[in-house]
Amino acid sequence: MSVKAKIPLEMSVKAFLEKLRPVSAKSVFRFVTGNQSADMDSVVSAISYAYFYNQKNPSEQPYLPLVNITRDELRLRRDIVLLLQSHSISKDQLFFLDDVHELTKSAQSKLEIVLVDHCGLQGELLNALYDTQRLSVAAIIDHHADEGVFTNASPRIIHSNGSCSALVFNYWNRELGGIQDTEIVLMLLGPLLIDTSNMTQKVEAGDLEAFDHYKAVLLGGPTALQTAAVVNGSTPIEGFYLTLKAAKKNLEGFLFFDILRKDYKQFKFSGKSGESVTIGFSSLGKSMAWILKKFSTSQITETFDQMVQTFHLDVVVITTSYTKKETGEYTREFCYYPTKKSLEGLSNYLDPLQLDKNIYNKKEVEMAVEEISKTRSFHVYNQVNIRASRKQVVPAVKDAIEAKF
Repeated sequence: MSVKAKIPLEMSVKAFLEKLRPVSAKSVFRFVTGNQSADMDSVVSAISYAYFYNQKNPSEQPYLPLVNITRDELRLRRDIVLLLQSHSISKDQLFFLDDVHELTKSAQSKLEIVLVDHCGLQGELLNALYDTQRLSVAAIIDHHADEGVFTNASPRIIHSNGSCSALVFNYWNRELGGIQDTEIVLMLLGPLLIDTSNMTQKVEAGDLEAFDHYKAVLLGGPTALQTAAVVNGSTPIEGFYLTLKAAKKNLEGFLFFDILRKDYKQFKFSGKSGESVTIGFSSLGKSMAWILKKFSTSQITETFDQMVQTFHLDVVVITTSYTKKETGEYTREFCYYPTKKSLEGLSNYLDPLQLDKNIYNKKEVEMAVEEISKTRSFHVYNQVNIRASRKQVVPAVKDAIEAKF
C-alpha cells in the first residue's frame, strides 16, 4: 500500500481535508464512511475518525472521509451544511459516492473501508465492490444492532449509545491521550446534541463521557462555545443545539422526493420463500397529516413511483416523529407503500411497534389515504411504541419479511 506524505499535526479540520486532495492514483484507496442516511452523526463521525487517525498515524496513508450519498444530495441536509460552514468547510472538501465511482473505474483499484454509524455495508456501489472482492472492511465503530459481519475488523466497537460520534471520540480520546482541540470538539458536539435532543433523550454512558469532556474543552478556555456565533437559547450549548435543530427541520422549498431522500436508508432482506425484498426507509420530522396537506395526491403518488424506480424498491417505508402542538405529546407514525400485493399485509406482523389507527388528524389523513389508494396501496398507522426509532423499526421489518413473506 502506498504511503502519502506526512500531514502536519497542528492544523484545522479544513486544512486537513484540503491536504487530502488531489487524490493520487493508488492500488488501494482508504475511506471512512458513515451510513446511507448521511445524517450529521454519520458525517461528523467520518470526518473526526479520519482526522484523529491522522493525528495518531501521521506517516500512514490517511483515510478519506466519505459521505455515503451523491454530492448534490448534501443540500438536503441543511443542519450539516450549516455546521460545516461554521468551520469554513464546503462540500468540495469532502468525498462522496461520485468520487468513489470515479476512483474505482479501474478494475485494479480496491477500497479499504472503516465503517462508522453502521456495521454492514450500505448502498449499491459499496456492496457491488465488496461482491467483486474489491472492498474490505478494516474497522467499525457503531451504535446500531450488531449484524455479526466483518468480525475481524479492528477496532470493532459496536454497542448502544445515543450518538455514534461520541463513541468515535471516546475511542480516539483514549488512543491519543486526551484531546484538547476545540475546533473538532465543537464539531463533534453538534451530532451529540441532535441525537440526544440536547442531552435529554437516549443518553447513555458513552454520551455522558464525551459530553463531560466537550464541556471541559469548550467552556473552559478562551475559544469558548460562544465563538460558534449562535444566538438562540439561554446557554451557549442550548443555543447551538436550537440553531442546528432549526436548520435540520427547515424543509422550505423541498419537493416530496427531496424530503424522502433527506434521511434515507435502504436494505435488502430475504423472504421466507427465498425471494429478496428491497425496502427503503425514509425518516421524517413532520406528521403524515402535514405531508398530505402540503402535497397533492398526484405529487405523492408520482413521488412514490419515483422512489421505486430510482432505488429499485419493493416497499417504501416512511417513519415520522414529531410533537403535537396542541398537547406537546411526542408521536410516531409508521407508513408504507408496497409495490406487490403480497406485501400489503406487512403491518400485521409488526407487533413490536404496536401499530393502531389512532392517527393524528385522523379524518383528514384517512380521506387523503383513501384518495391515494384508488391507484396505489398506501397504509398509515399510529405507532404506540414511541421508543422504537428507525434503529428498532428496521429489525422489526426484517424479522417480519424473513418469517412471513
